[in-house]
Amino acid sequence: MDSKQSALIERFQDSKLNQIRGNNDDNDDDVHSESEDDLLATLDDDDDDVMAKYRESRIQQLSKEFSKINDTVKSTNESELGNVILMESEKQVMDYVTSNEIVLVHFFQPNFAKCKLMNSQLDQLAEKHLELNVVKIKAENAPFLVVKLEIRVLPVVVIYRDAKVISRIVGFADLGSNPDSFTYEQLENYMAWKNVISRKTISYKHIRSNKKEESDDDFDYFE
Repeated sequence: MDSKQSALIERFQDSKLNQIRGNNDDNDDDVHSESEDDLLATLDDDDDDVMAKYRESRIQQLSKEFSKINDTVKSTNESELGNVILMESEKQVMDYVTSNEIVLVHFFQPNFAKCKLMNSQLDQLAEKHLELNVVKIKAENAPFLVVKLEIRVLPVVVIYRDAKVISRIVGFADLGSNPDSFTYEQLENYMAWKNVISRKTISYKHIRSNKKEESDDDFDYFE
């Protein structure tokens, strides 16, 4: 997917969130129409058959992504759309994992600084990728999973596809060279590398900057 398509999808998605959250600056029908018009406008100078087929393919892909967003909006509770969902029990987590194709599960402790940063970045990921299922659970509320997944250091983000673990992030490993912090872009790059998302964020105007919160703990061990 190219950057033009990603930008249009992002705008369409933002319009949905604006409507649900009471900020009706955009009309989604207008955005849908403008998205197709903008996409066509970028290819107006390409009249040969090959480019015409390519243009049509891009439009079809864009329409497919719009449909996915519409389906997600219709099937998701307004309070959960674009948010990380807090789970209270392991049963809730596993029911959710087995009911959705891809799920990110964050095991955390509220008083751990690194968990707070991970929660903040995952909040942004969920907002920028409405189709992504992201949940969190206090590690103390998931004793069986903590043992099964051999969780000893927090935060831990486990990625499930079709109810099977395909990857995990332990602490901030794999998110850059800084052991104490990471950026939203680094998290998104990791998710793209693991084929969890199909596009990168284009506009960061709604992305909040995150600063590492001070903590007395050098290592957030879970026991």
